[in-house]
Amino acid sequence: MRILLANDDGIDAKGIAALVDILKNDHEVYVAAPHRQRSGYSHSITYFIRHRKAWRREMEGTAGAWAIDATPADCVYYGCFAFLKQLPDLIITGINQGENLSTDCIYSGTVGAASEGIILGIPSIAVSLCSYTSEDYEAAAKAVRKIIPYYMKDPHRLEYLLNINVPALPYEELKGYRITQIEGSRSYEKPVEVLDQKDGSLLLVCDQVPMTSSHMLNTLAGDVTAVRNGYVSITPLDNETTNLDQMKNMKGYEDIPF
Repeated sequence: MRILLANDDGIDAKGIAALVDILKNDHEVYVAAPHRQRSGYSHSITYFIRHRKAWRREMEGTAGAWAIDATPADCVYYGCFAFLKQLPDLIITGINQGENLSTDCIYSGTVGAASEGIILGIPSIAVSLCSYTSEDYEAAAKAVRKIIPYYMKDPHRLEYLLNINVPALPYEELKGYRITQIEGSRSYEKPVEVLDQKDGSLLLVCDQVPMTSSHMLNTLAGDVTAVRNGYVSITPLDNETTNLDQMKNMKGYEDIPF
């Protein structure tokens, strides 16, 4: 297949290099990734700005690679419409350093880039290694390679993206795969110190407080719980954000007088 890789950790990240390495022998691999760290950019786009810079990069194992001064979602768009002569058969974003579980998916540039692929009508996978310190991406790369054929043969694959989270374990110690749902919520609250600067500006300094999770399902159907128990979490996500259940409870809104 023709596969386009993107990420939010930047083109020099080891996670995207691990994907290239495991896919290069069986597929035609391209890379379009931010030229620097762009984590937490979600589905932010800037491609409506007329001028963006990009640089061709030499990456062993790729048919073409570009570092782009843009967001992760931008990179998917530019990869498809500026650099590849034909649209890719599959987009993979990652391997992210750090999990994208629970409400992380709202903030994640990795997930946002894969979501852009679905909007463009291209099957897309986001994959993350659930560690902020480990740089051993072998297990995550092997897991996504195993999952690809199952996803690509699904006739409904254009209706959702796959969000894959892999525990930071050797491949042989992974317990298997679990189809999961978004579980609970995260607290991202960080104390902020406001410092006056000589030029009259204010410097905002956020403490590095770890995220905490709440309202867990405590079942392997939850993405956080599955990873904690040593399973690869596979969550189907889509771009449908309407709360359909709540719509049933809102009929009174239609009676609001003008």
